[in-house]
Amino acid sequence: MPDAEEQIVRRLLTAIDHDASVSQRGLSDEIGIAVGSVNWYLKRCVNKGLIKLQQAPVKRYLYYLTPQGFDEKARLTASFIQSSFALYRLGRKECADFFRDCAQSDKQNVILAGDGDFAEIAVLSSLDTKSTARMVIDSASKRETCGGVPVVPNLKAALGQLDGPPGAILVSSLNDPKGTYHAIRAEAAAADLSPDIIHVPRILNYRPDRDD
Repeated sequence: MPDAEEQIVRRLLTAIDHDASVSQRGLSDEIGIAVGSVNWYLKRCVNKGLIKLQQAPVKRYLYYLTPQGFDEKARLTASFIQSSFALYRLGRKECADFFRDCAQSDKQNVILAGDGDFAEIAVLSSLDTKSTARMVIDSASKRETCGGVPVVPNLKAALGQLDGPPGAILVSSLNDPKGTYHAIRAEAAAADLSPDIIHVPRILNYRPDRDD
């Protein structure tokens, strides 16, 4: 099972463990995927014996973890914690190197593309250098700041708040680095900015130059 799918299943099992009466809409909001995808993952977990269903009033279901489901949640949680430590250690170093290079090249107004855990690591890493992240772009984010840095929905909004053009844009989306790269590249082109200012960290395992 791919890492992204493992994390969806982990969050699904954790949410159900916390609240057996949670709705598919509630799971959708909690995990950040479409209701149709939630339904697909639920059916898959039922078929694997991780979840059992119980009929509830008003055409609702209660979801319960089976013993196998509890074991799988524990395994996925342990794996997530281990990978999180690796992500923090390696991501912190790579981001620090990136911001240090920006400082040495006098690149101002560094922007992050993608809110979340990796964006927080990037913001934290920038504090060790003379260059800092000025803005985080994420149209799906529900928060106003990331590590104290303003979060805005798109590049146009970011440019409206900066005192000059961005010197560099760092892709910081863990879930969809490829989609984020192409989205921010299109926005940059619309703003007459060179795609050369967009950087994708190696740790995200996406190479734009290897696109078909």
